[in-house]
Amino acid sequence: MVLQMRPHFIFNTMMSIYSLCNQDPQKARQVTMDFTNYLRKDFNAVASDSTIPFSAELEHTRAYLAVEQVRFEDLLLVDFDTPHIRFRLPPLTLQPLAENAVKHGMNPDAGPLRISIRTRRTETGSEITVEDNGPGFDLSDSGKPHPTLENIRQRLDMMCGGKMEIMPKDGGGTTVKVTIPQADLPDK
Repeated sequence: MVLQMRPHFIFNTMMSIYSLCNQDPQKARQVTMDFTNYLRKDFNAVASDSTIPFSAELEHTRAYLAVEQVRFEDLLLVDFDTPHIRFRLPPLTLQPLAENAVKHGMNPDAGPLRISIRTRRTETGSEITVEDNGPGFDLSDSGKPHPTLENIRQRLDMMCGGKMEIMPKDGGGTTVKVTIPQADLPDK
């Protein structure tokens, strides 16, 4: 289920690096390193058949968004508020949600896309929230297939009893809330 590689993202990243080589070699080196980190995490996630620490998934998501921020520059603004990281989740849970926000929320004519990623501990486990100010998720097309979202839902349920909820955000955009009913990781 985790073998949903996005060839267009790889192609776009390679073209961005190619363009940056002459324009800004320092930035090209940084994007190459971010992309390498992204790919390493992606390949490790594909090989994993169990939950992983949220901190690993967060690092993977940061690498992905760093590459996209170079591509979109001032049109992509990301805010992380993730004080609660001591929990586990299926690999490729957060990163595809961030990718979906970029893919479906980016509209250069509408101004910058703002993505907020937050975590918190709840009485019953852990919660991750991904919000954006894009055009919003059309709840009326809930009958249409959304393979990435369904994939995440199934893996959350199978691997840790987690749930995912998608709702329109007040003022426009989308909110995705993932809840994971589990204890925190030990301090070791």
